[in-house]
Amino acid sequence: MCARLDTTGLLADVTYAILFGDVEAGHERALLYRRAEGGYWMTSDLDLTWPFPHALYVEINAGADWRVESLDVRLSGSVRRDATYRIEDSGAWRATIQTDEATVERLVPFGPETLVEFNSVWLRTLALNRLRLVPGQARDVAVVRIEMPSLEPVPAQRKYKCIGPGRVTTPAGKQDALHYVVSGRHHLWADSRGIVVAAQYTTNNLRYDVRRFKYRWLEQDAD
Repeated sequence: MCARLDTTGLLADVTYAILFGDVEAGHERALLYRRAEGGYWMTSDLDLTWPFPHALYVEINAGADWRVESLDVRLSGSVRRDATYRIEDSGAWRATIQTDEATVERLVPFGPETLVEFNSVWLRTLALNRLRLVPGQARDVAVVRIEMPSLEPVPAQRKYKCIGPGRVTTPAGKQDALHYVVSGRHHLWADSRGIVVAAQYTTNNLRYDVRRFKYRWLEQDAD
């Protein structure tokens, strides 16, 4: 895993509650830094107690255009493994996954507009800032989905649509946000900076919600 940066470049410190129905099942703390050489560095710590208890630590490097440059993941719990993901000179996406038994290498296609999908609000934030959709606009995109708990990369297609402005209820109160739908199954709400305020995911007929309840921007309380 990469060395942690100091806090001088910190842009945002966000904590999310993860809910299954009305039951709080975990938290994710997400930090956003501005890199000295340009672009962004992001980390998130996720702890989930149900239905698959685990902890995830994620590091992401992204360019000034919000394109993912690298991803590092550490999965802890009943399944333990580390993974690194890098863009090859050829443009392919290389995954190196370390388990207790072996090191697994995977290579999948990765074009200039490909998005990365994983269990971190930062990758949703990156996708929304890359796409820059306006209300009523939709776009079909290629993604690389990082599967859980294998951490293997799988190519897929998604359709992102911007529904329009609205208000969403979070533990911090009602907030103005843009509403997006991903492939008709996932709902995202993002603030004016493109940072996810709330999300609703449906996977394997199981629905869970992510709600922002602590948020600091530039070390000051956000509006």
